[in-house]
Amino acid sequence: MSTQKTTAPSLGAITASKVRYGVLAIVCVLYFLSYLDRVAISVTAPSMMKDFHFNKSTMGVVFSAFAYTYALLQIVGGSLGDRFGPRRVLAFLMALWSTFTIVTGAATNLATLIFARLMFGLGEAGGFPVGTRALSTWFPKDMRGFLQGLTHACSRSGAAFSAPIVVGIVIWTGNWRYVFYILGALGLVWAAAFYYFYRDTPASMRNVNDLELDYISGQTALARSQEPPGAKIPWGEILRSKDVWLLTFSYFTYGYTLWIYLTWLPSYLTDVRHFSFAQLGLAASLPLAGGVLGDLSGGWLSDTIFRRTGDLNLARRSLIALPFIGTVVFVVPSLFVQNAILSVALSAGALFMLECAVSNCWAVSMDIGGRHFSGTISGVMNTGFGIAGILSPTIFGVIVDRTGSWSWGFWIGSVLLVLGAVAILFVNATKSVGLKRAAA
Repeated sequence: MSTQKTTAPSLGAITASKVRYGVLAIVCVLYFLSYLDRVAISVTAPSMMKDFHFNKSTMGVVFSAFAYTYALLQIVGGSLGDRFGPRRVLAFLMALWSTFTIVTGAATNLATLIFARLMFGLGEAGGFPVGTRALSTWFPKDMRGFLQGLTHACSRSGAAFSAPIVVGIVIWTGNWRYVFYILGALGLVWAAAFYYFYRDTPASMRNVNDLELDYISGQTALARSQEPPGAKIPWGEILRSKDVWLLTFSYFTYGYTLWIYLTWLPSYLTDVRHFSFAQLGLAASLPLAGGVLGDLSGGWLSDTIFRRTGDLNLARRSLIALPFIGTVVFVVPSLFVQNAILSVALSAGALFMLECAVSNCWAVSMDIGGRHFSGTISGVMNTGFGIAGILSPTIFGVIVDRTGSWSWGFWIGSVLLVLGAVAILFVNATKSVGLKRAAA
């Protein structure tokens, strides 16, 4: 049965409706809460290590526990979004990870804490791939860089605000456990609101008129009525695609360095730079705030280059490779300067450059996946990020315990970023998978 909407002629119908921006707003909240929940444990880590008597190697294992299920179920989560639609899948995933955010606060020992983090990762695994799928049918192609820049800016805002929010809650309640109780409750509210508001296709959303549908799809109402339904996922083509695998490797190298900052930055600032717990609210948030600016800048600049040149590969590749190299340029001096404030400022520059790339990695996953398979492709790509999340925090913690040096972990991340910059130059963003199958 066709779900095409009709709009009665009227003076009010001469402009397109703006419902898509409401969709964008609620998805942005998802991204914000995702990283707020994810990074909270790094800010509470000093208190948790004291309560549970963990060393850095053990805390690294706790950090990484989330990433095991997060990495393993990226592709499953993304493909479920393509198969069953973002509305049901995203609402379920948010409810799941919010429940285990609460359970994290109730953990009593290492085993229960690791179980809670594994289940938390299970819920978050499909969040970004399905979030990408949720936006792919609501906005045109030349806004993909902006969309990914904005949504990832919101996620990094969640990370940046996590430090002052967590510090504030701990000071207010006197207990780190309440952080996870409060954040989990907020996520459950979002899950209910998203299920009520969102629809999987613009045509089935109330108050969306034909002009907005034309803008989103770049087609007339007649052409939209002839679109095929969601096609079967072309797994063989995806798994044989060198573009998908090179993109995944590049995103792994990005993730390796980002996970260091997301998990170990607060401990680094207290142990090496001698900031107090109260000062962490500002010191740990400034580098992540630099990342927010990078998200917005990288996505906007990529779309601008694409509109002006029509060269999609130039727009995407340059805004990934150059920021990767730029990150290394900031990371290296941040390790050697004596002034703690200057080190934080250089870290902010590193995360600004690093995050200039992330929106374009996700835009490439949308370019390769198109409107039908962007959830699956972004899930494959984000598996690389999840694997980095398994390796990076654990390796970093072990290195610090065994060598006493905080620098080696950053050096490893920098070398990987150079390799990732080279790999992305061989990715063809114009070669979408499943085009013939989707049109059949």
